[in-house]
Amino acid sequence: MRAATLFLSIVCLCLMPSSAVWGFGLAVDSTQFDPSVMKIKEDDYLGKKAPDIGMKDEKGNAITLSSFAGKPYILSIIYYKCGQSCPVLNEGLAAALKDTNLRLGEDYNAITLSFDGSDTPAEAIKFRKDLQIKMKTNLPESFDKWVFAVTTDAEAKKFTEAIGYRYFYSQLDKVFVHPNVYIFMSPDGRVMRYLFGLYPLAMDVRLAILEAADGKVGKFPIVGKIALACYAYDTKIGGYKVNVFFVIETLGFVFALFTAVIVFFYARNQKKKRRAELRPLEN
Repeated sequence: MRAATLFLSIVCLCLMPSSAVWGFGLAVDSTQFDPSVMKIKEDDYLGKKAPDIGMKDEKGNAITLSSFAGKPYILSIIYYKCGQSCPVLNEGLAAALKDTNLRLGEDYNAITLSFDGSDTPAEAIKFRKDLQIKMKTNLPESFDKWVFAVTTDAEAKKFTEAIGYRYFYSQLDKVFVHPNVYIFMSPDGRVMRYLFGLYPLAMDVRLAILEAADGKVGKFPIVGKIALACYAYDTKIGGYKVNVFFVIETLGFVFALFTAVIVFFYARNQKKKRRAELRPLEN
């Protein structure tokens, strides 16, 4: 019963647009906590450079975050022993990535990282396989390029502190309490966007990737840049909505340009017609 209550609390908190969970491996004796201490002050972290930490991928290869430089990347920070929201968080991301029309491993990278230092590459492999079995054909192309990584407690603490991701361990329920959030990083490792909740919209994920890749001229087709401009991130809903003012301004500009083109050709035709009428008189 206590575990169920904790899980419902986590879901409710994580569906709040600007909420996250507080603590860095902190152990507590009760699942009763003040939700106000769990908020991520996004303005304190957006645009901040994240530290380059050492990790191991599911094959046991040593890697670093800097090895993903050059492309925007999505971080899903969880722990592999989690039997509640962690698998669902990655299922939602997989489904969204499948429909973004962007290429995993080429246009962006995806990294699932465990903050639990006791997690092993073997557990990362199992988590990947379980995700693959559950989602079946509802996975992004090149799913093999999605990295599932582990790190030490010290490295996890250093990294999560720097990006505002907070969590704690409940001794009573023997689980970690943590936020359900996708973190979008720029190609040079800066925090660009937090998307909270489970099963995000593919459009939100696509636009967040494009946003994180801002400044990479020619990286994405021009339609992507136009789409990004037509949508604005709304912190109240934790997602993107149509940028009405931009759309109106754009339509106004297009209408004005269209009118100018019509006037130009009309004036030119009238000028040609007048010249044709004057030629007989000149002769």
